Amino acid sequence: MGIKNLWSLNVDEAILSEKIGKELGKEYQVFFPVNSQLKDIDLIIYNLKTQNTKSIQVKGSRTYVPKRSEAKKLENARTSWNVIKSESIFSPTNEIDFFIFVLHQEDMKSSSRQIIQNYMIIPIKDFRNITKNEKEMRKTGHYHYSFATLKKKAIEVNNTKNKGIDFSKYLNNFDLLKL
Repeated sequence: MGIKNLWSLNVDEAILSEKIGKELGKEYQVFFPVNSQLKDIDLIIYNLKTQNTKSIQVKGSRTYVPKRSEAKKLENARTSWNVIKSESIFSPTNEIDFFIFVLHQEDMKSSSRQIIQNYMIIPIKDFRNITKNEKEMRKTGHYHYSFATLKKKAIEVNNTKNKGIDFSKYLNNFDLLKL
């Protein structure tokens, strides 16, 4: 059995696990799988009362600062960018329940310019349907996701078949994780 290097946890996984603890409370615990055979499962949420679990694939984003022309179209929304292999979505090694994007986005409104985090919490069934029906896969076998967020609204704007995909119902919606 291979063991993950626990001394250098993935930053996005650590940030998300702390956020889940704050949002869902003491009834829920977050676990990091130690066995490297559990590929594609980054976190496991456990409800102490119901004893139910959910598995999560975590994807951290890159910050993305749009060009002026793009920023105008996006109403100066905060933006981020992710690249995901097709296999991670449609044929993961181990079945997962949620894809969660940790969106690192530049806050352009403050004079001190800072990076904030938003979270896109998407059940895997929904994510597969959206990707299959709304996105175009690149020649490399990857999908590119660029999320633009403004207040409680979230739109995916990269390489879509339509003008954009509304992801607002998944933005910072930690209630989806309740078991």
